[in-house]
Amino acid sequence: MSRFGRRVVRLAITVKDVLEIAQAKGCTLAVGKERLNRVVRYVDCIEIPDMTAWMRPNVIYITTGYACSGTREEILALIRNLNKAKAAALAIKSRFIGQYLKDALELAEEFRFPIILMPEELPFIELNYAVMEALVKSQNNLIDKMKSRLARYNRREADKRLFIDLLTGNVTYEEESNLRISEQRWPKPLYRVMLIEAEELGDRLKGLPEEEVEEQLEKIEGNIREGLSAEKCTGVVLSNNGSFPCILKAEEEFDQGCFERIQEYISQRSGCDMTVGVSGQGVSYQAFQDVYREARDAVEIARSQSGQQVVCIEKAGYWRMLKDISKQQVCRDYAASKLDALIRYDEENESNLLETLEIFVNHLGARNMTATSLYLHRNTLMYRIKKIEHLTGYNLSDPNSILELSLALHLRRFM
Repeated sequence: MSRFGRRVVRLAITVKDVLEIAQAKGCTLAVGKERLNRVVRYVDCIEIPDMTAWMRPNVIYITTGYACSGTREEILALIRNLNKAKAAALAIKSRFIGQYLKDALELAEEFRFPIILMPEELPFIELNYAVMEALVKSQNNLIDKMKSRLARYNRREADKRLFIDLLTGNVTYEEESNLRISEQRWPKPLYRVMLIEAEELGDRLKGLPEEEVEEQLEKIEGNIREGLSAEKCTGVVLSNNGSFPCILKAEEEFDQGCFERIQEYISQRSGCDMTVGVSGQGVSYQAFQDVYREARDAVEIARSQSGQQVVCIEKAGYWRMLKDISKQQVCRDYAASKLDALIRYDEENESNLLETLEIFVNHLGARNMTATSLYLHRNTLMYRIKKIEHLTGYNLSDPNSILELSLALHLRRFM
C-alpha cells in the first residue's frame, strides 16, 4: 500500500461550525464553549422517549424536547447518556422542559457538554437541513482535496521514477527521455541539478511514524519551492532518501548568490542547516548521471570546507581536482605518511595537534593569527608546533613544508 493510501482522512465539521449556522437562525450557545472543537460527522433528531440505544459519537442531536419533558430525571438522563455516548452536542427548544432547563444546563456545564438553545418559532427540521447541507459540502470539499492530494502524490511518484530511471541508466533512448521529460514537465536542456542535503535531518526524522516523516519531507519540499520562486527559478523539486535533488532550468547568466539566498531561505524555514551543491549545465538527459554526480561532488566539497554551505561545481576548481585524485592509492599513502603519526598521538593523548596544524596551515604559518584563532598563548602554540615538527619530521618555518602538509590535510578531507 502506498504512503498516501495509509493516510486516513475524516470527513467532518465541528460544533463551532454548527453553532455559526445555528446563530444565523437565532440560536444561542447555553453551555459547552470549551468543547466547540468537537467533531460532527452526522446530524439526527430525538423525538422518541428513549434514544439511548441509538446514540452515537460525533452526532449533533436536535430535538423539541417533547419526548423527554415528563420528569426532571428524564431530561438529566438525556444529558448523561449523550455525554456518555460522546455525542457532539445537543440543540433543543426550552418550551417543553422549561422548568428543568436550569438543572439540565448545570449538568451539561459539569460535563462541558455543548447545548444550543433554539428559538421556539424555528422549525427544528430547518436547522437539521442546514447542518446536513454543511456536512455534505464539507465532504465534497474534502473529497476534492483528497483528489488533489492524490494527483500530487501520483505526480511526485512519477517524478521519482523518472529520476531513478535516469540516474540508473534505464532510459536508453533519447526519444524516450524527451517524451517522459515532456510528460512530467521537467525543464528542457539546458538544465542544472541542485542537490540539497542536511546531515542532521536523518536524526530528526528517526523514530517518527512514516506519515509524519512524509509530511516533514513534503514541508521541506514546499520550502524549497518557495525559495526557488523568490529567486524566479523554475524546475522540479524531488525528495530522495532525505536529500532533495532539484532539476532547474539553466539560465545563461550564472549567479552563485542566487543559490546562496535559496540555501539561507530553506535553512531558516526548515530549521536544518542545509548544504547545497550545484552542477554544471546539462545539455542532454542522456548525460543525467554525470550531471547529478557533479552536484553530489559539489555537496561533498562544501562539507569538506568549514563554513562552506554552497558550492557550484563550475567554480570548485582546485577542490574538485583534489576530490577526483583523493581516491587514488598514491594520495591515500601520501596523506597517511604525513598525518598518521599526529592522528595516533591525538588519540592516545586526547590532544588536538591535528586541529592546530590545520589552523596553522590555513593561516600560511602566521603564528600570531593561529594563536588568536585557537585562543592560545603564544608559548603554548610554540610548544605544539615543536611537537608537530617532531612527529612529522617537517620544519614548520619552511613554506614548502607547510605546502606539503596542507595538501595532505586537504586530501584527507575526502577520505
